[in-house]
Amino acid sequence: MLKIRGLEKKLQEQLVLHDLDMDVEDGCIYGLIGPNGAGKSTLLRVIAGVYEPDQGTLYIDDHNMQENLSCFSDILLISDEPYYFHNATLCDMKHFFKIAHPHLDEEYYHHLVKLFDLNDQQPLHKYSKGMKRQAFLILGLCSTPRYLLLDEAFDGLDPHMRMLFKKEIVNRLEEKEMSVIISSHNLKEMEEICDRFGILEQGKLITSGNMSERLSLVHRFQLAFKEHVNEGMFDALSLLSISIDSRIVNLVAEGELQELQEALQRLHPLMMETLPVSLEEVFVYVMKQREEERHGDQELVETVVSE
Repeated sequence: MLKIRGLEKKLQEQLVLHDLDMDVEDGCIYGLIGPNGAGKSTLLRVIAGVYEPDQGTLYIDDHNMQENLSCFSDILLISDEPYYFHNATLCDMKHFFKIAHPHLDEEYYHHLVKLFDLNDQQPLHKYSKGMKRQAFLILGLCSTPRYLLLDEAFDGLDPHMRMLFKKEIVNRLEEKEMSVIISSHNLKEMEEICDRFGILEQGKLITSGNMSERLSLVHRFQLAFKEHVNEGMFDALSLLSISIDSRIVNLVAEGELQELQEALQRLHPLMMETLPVSLEEVFVYVMKQREEERHGDQELVETVVSE
């Protein structure tokens, strides 16, 4: 297991990551979610050893990575702008990757090159953006590191290529002892492929957990009542969102589905419909809730100061 405790990192005197704890279980696909500037790329670079942490400790199987630098050989980062030598071909970069990852799977490499119809003798600078992304995803998968870090993994790929790579990632995890951490803005894709997730905001992991379990605890309801209703009627629920238009109510709440349905039935709606909620919606609700909490804290501070 990869564990991070109390991580802090500054870049140009700006605190980018702080008080960050994170666990990545073996054999999982971990989705790292967050708005622009949240620190996702910086976090991946710290895990890969590109940046040194200013504070905190990283562990692999309880081995302190800063004290056992050999641990970093188990990690491979494919960044959003991968580096390659001038005039290097995909085949050249395969040989380069093999220096750090001597167990690179040549047979699997040739399988992927053929599958994605790439000319591995052509200079990479002549590839399109999507082809470059395919090339480095191929190198990442066939290198078979214990931890593969993918920053904006599917950016620039068409829908068919995205589907193929997601399938290859899942298959590779089943065949090899690998874990994958993916950062992406495409939350629909994260929902489709990831086992676990973490939401990063302003350099701190604000929530994390099992993807399917978390989604199973968030529910949307549409209700109709005989008379006008007010928001106070729903105070007993753990609400993420609510909108009321006279007698029609749309709400999103956290909890066990049956318990929420029973609580709402006690309000005697004329109609109640349960609707699915996506990861993207959960992300929006969590971020909105955080913004409201910060706004409330700021108002409290201003009140105390004024007094």
